[in-house]
Amino acid sequence: MITTTDAIDSLPLFAAARRAGETAAAACQAKAQAAGFDTDAARALVLELLREAGRPMSGEELVDRVQERGLVPHDARAFGAVFGTLARKGLIEAVGFAARRKGHGTSGARMWRATK
Repeated sequence: MITTTDAIDSLPLFAAARRAGETAAAACQAKAQAAGFDTDAARALVLELLREAGRPMSGEELVDRVQERGLVPHDARAFGAVFGTLARKGLIEAVGFAARRKGHGTSGARMWRATK
């Protein structure tokens, strides 16, 4: 079965954009780790929060809660790699979108839930 994501990624323009985004996320994560941000702890806490909540949560809400517990990177965009890694490992999945509280003219906030 071909997913919508697979179909989009098969188009050269979109595949290039995805690669550029992944490269930028990796660079942001590396800079955050070099500055002392513990991405392993952030991933573990995101999973813990989702499991405790027992409901989907927006990425924005999760980032806020993780930062409230002291895991604050140099740039909140470093959380993109946190969510991406968890999703690629099949530990969380996107289940919809919610209205954004942050950002300027950006699309809806992704909603996440724990899968395992």
